[in-house]
Amino acid sequence: MTKSKFLILLLAIALTSCNSDKKYTYVEVVLEKGIAGMVDRKEKEPKIINAKNDTLAYLYAFQNFCISVKVHKDMQETYGDAYASTPLEFKLLNEVGENIASSTFFITKAEKEKEIEDRVFSLENSINHSAENRKNEEFKETVKVDSAKVKELEKFFRLKKDEFSNNNEVWYKPKSAPQYTNRNGIYCYFQTENGMPSNLRFRVQYHNDDWLFFSRIQFSIDEKAYEYIPRKTETDCGNGGYIWEWFDEQVSQLDKELLYALANAKNAKMKFIGRQYYDIKTISQQQILDIKRTLELYNALGGNY
Repeated sequence: MTKSKFLILLLAIALTSCNSDKKYTYVEVVLEKGIAGMVDRKEKEPKIINAKNDTLAYLYAFQNFCISVKVHKDMQETYGDAYASTPLEFKLLNEVGENIASSTFFITKAEKEKEIEDRVFSLENSINHSAENRKNEEFKETVKVDSAKVKELEKFFRLKKDEFSNNNEVWYKPKSAPQYTNRNGIYCYFQTENGMPSNLRFRVQYHNDDWLFFSRIQFSIDEKAYEYIPRKTETDCGNGGYIWEWFDEQVSQLDKELLYALANAKNAKMKFIGRQYYDIKTISQQQILDIKRTLELYNALGGNY
């Protein structure tokens, strides 16, 4: 059914509701999570439906229920389990109190139900949209973006927009950072969503002609020792027998001291600790500078790591 035909159907329901002498009662049955974590089956406040006949009353009730299911789904996507009222079914009581929700039948019932479902469930998550708008406004009101600093630093980065994102996601990666995994490298990068910086990441990649299977990295930064244990390392091989091992992880609070030391280092080395062997790599001044610029740009855009 086209959008215009669907609207005509709803208009017909609304008009017959106004001019009808039949009253129906719509009762929604939900599961609600209580304070102690107990789940109770409850009936929500009844609503009156005025309709010319059982068929139109049923379509109106079915539409109400689909809207409730859609709102529940949108609330869960936006706020998670905080929204704990789950629609289960609905009752449609006629004027003598009989529940006709299951017994109402007409030839096009399945077709009309699908048309209503398709229309309601295809609507965008307006709750999430509103929440994102509030988040954006709060960000703009509370965070000061250093536009001059951003302009100064952006020229050192490759910006790549995610064409499949609805949140205007843009990735910021240093221009001198390896574009592929088959190179040694260490750098930070991040993304913005609707202009807000997020997902600051730390990546290290090791390239050689023999496996290390490293599980941790020891750093010597201006003669001070640090250690980083990645949660997960990846491996691959190719290009005439060469191997590459790497990790790519979101920066946590525990990483602040290490990244600050790297960003301000005069001299730095990293020691890849493998299963049987180790390998030491010098961190170049360009890599140190890239880490510093990335953290500065992240902060200039309003981020806080």
